[in-house]
Amino acid sequence: MRNKAFSFVLLAAILCSFGLQSKAEGISVDAGLTPAQDRIILRLQYRNILNRIGSNDLLVHMTPMVVAYGLTPDITVMLRNSYRAVGKNETMMEMNNRWMDPFLMGKVKLYRRNTREYSLGVAGFAGTTFPVFNSSVSKTFSPVIGVNASYRPGLWSFDLNNAYEWVSYNTEDNQAAANQLQMNLAISRNIFLPGIENWILSPVQEFSLVNNNPTSGKSDFVGYISPGVQFVSPHLKIEGLYQIAVNSSQTSEIEYGNRLIVGLRLMF
Repeated sequence: MRNKAFSFVLLAAILCSFGLQSKAEGISVDAGLTPAQDRIILRLQYRNILNRIGSNDLLVHMTPMVVAYGLTPDITVMLRNSYRAVGKNETMMEMNNRWMDPFLMGKVKLYRRNTREYSLGVAGFAGTTFPVFNSSVSKTFSPVIGVNASYRPGLWSFDLNNAYEWVSYNTEDNQAAANQLQMNLAISRNIFLPGIENWILSPVQEFSLVNNNPTSGKSDFVGYISPGVQFVSPHLKIEGLYQIAVNSSQTSEIEYGNRLIVGLRLMF
């Protein structure tokens, strides 16, 4: 356990030195489950995000990195990191390529039941970003709280992820720039691949809803319908998801576009 804990601290220190930020939407499978004690999960992703402001396109490349450690059978700690690169920016927005602020989160098992017919897990989580870079706003954090649930009847999987975030909360003003509610539902089914030992094909269908409530301006709802797929082995997952934006209630200047997500998850 000491070796695994040291490995987590070392990897977390490396990621934290670069900074991070990663939203919850996209591939929310296993949301309500916690890894076994003394296990490490490393998750690497690439996200291609295309938004529009007026008649101008805004293309952003994100590379989230997540390391999770099973501190106890019921408690998981996670550190997230992301690098943002602006591939195409025809707008007047100032968006430089940079590492985002670090985000540290803890997840606690609230309920777990395993039977021959199904398994059910519910976990609560809380975390926040930390302003550690020169480009960060001083004394500004982004706290988030939420509840996840995972239901496994047979070969099917249902995962629900709910999060509420106080975006850019300033400790001096005691006010957030915006409040954001996120809800994600992922449905998948395991398919055993004939002739390929220890690998499973798992098609995924995800539904996401984001409600932004800025302190200045009107709130808006943004939805995503996201087909995807996972290739799963005991220690490795290869995942891909294409998020199709549904701007059901768009009142801000930004028109949210489609997103492509590809990634790897490794367990040690």
